[in-house]
Amino acid sequence: MADIKYYSLDEIKNLHVYGRSPFTQQDNGSALVLFWTASGFSVESRCGELWAQIEADYSVYEPWLSVWINGCQVSRFMLLPGKNNYCLFRGLSQEKINHFALLKETQAMSSDEKHMVLINSLGVPLSFAEKKSSDEIFLPQKEKKLKIEFVGDSITTGEGLAGGVNEQDWISGWMATRDSYALNTAKNLNADFRILSQSGWGICCGWDNDINCALPPKYEFEAGLLWGERNEKLGAGKKHDFSKWQPDFIVVNLGTNDWGAFNSPEKNGFKLHLDQEKLPKKIPAQKDSEYLREKIWDFLGTLRKNNPQASIVWAYGMCGPELGDYLRQFVEEYARKNDDGKISFLLLPSMSEETEEEKGSRSHPGPGTHKRACQLLTKKIQELMK
Repeated sequence: MADIKYYSLDEIKNLHVYGRSPFTQQDNGSALVLFWTASGFSVESRCGELWAQIEADYSVYEPWLSVWINGCQVSRFMLLPGKNNYCLFRGLSQEKINHFALLKETQAMSSDEKHMVLINSLGVPLSFAEKKSSDEIFLPQKEKKLKIEFVGDSITTGEGLAGGVNEQDWISGWMATRDSYALNTAKNLNADFRILSQSGWGICCGWDNDINCALPPKYEFEAGLLWGERNEKLGAGKKHDFSKWQPDFIVVNLGTNDWGAFNSPEKNGFKLHLDQEKLPKKIPAQKDSEYLREKIWDFLGTLRKNNPQASIVWAYGMCGPELGDYLRQFVEEYARKNDDGKISFLLLPSMSEETEEEKGSRSHPGPGTHKRACQLLTKKIQELMK
């Protein structure tokens, strides 16, 4: 193995950061904190071989990362606890500039206080680094003109995009990014992207009526759904500075778990109810339908306050269309009431259309549904850009 020269992230001027990924000060310089799905970095270099020193920890749900070269995923791997050096790729020709990206496969783990990923430094072969400055090693990247933020639940996390159709264990290894509708929509549009997602969470509550599992109240924080002293020190609870990255489009894919709550028992005194007089037809009770509208309107107001120029697309339906008519009505009513022509609704294809070969694990949408959703969403955004 060749000798490797490492560079702290402070030394790499041409590092591109994905996601709400703050820097934290360490003994040997700044480290990049990866909280969310698809958070990470990219560099461009002729180095031919790239290493990363990564510090990780977890109690139950280990972090997974994926390596991308020139826009294609080439590997995904589980991180070991502690501080370790990982070879991301080697053997490439030094005659060609390559685009390297490292992305977090797993979501921000609200159920594992110890779950952590820090990127401390990047390394290249010493023979390549000799007599070169860091700017000559890590080259400027072309800035993408379009920015898209995705806000969602397990679908946007990519749960079910790894593993076979019969896999039902809730483990971090079944979360993946390669076939994600979000990443591929961004790729289709040559857009920079961010993902804020959490499995099981919704607009009003979680799938099981846990009112603490509503994503909108966490939106204005760096990673507000994380807890514990270490996450606080890493900046999870800080208010997010929206001025540093303003999206052109925000795609909200929430509502699937709220429909689950309508069909689940009460939890800690809270429940979204179905209209008992209309059974066996399943429709929300009027009182809880109005509560859902209130929470949607509150969230749209929060999104607009912090992202005044963004077009907002509420996309829904990959696990089924049951709440689609309600979500469309509430979103379009908000847009009319506030004279906001940059808010719209999009019904996405359902996983009920999948063939056996297209299905994902954990009874979640598989690559086929993600691909169809990506195609429809790409077309929608292209139309809105005209």
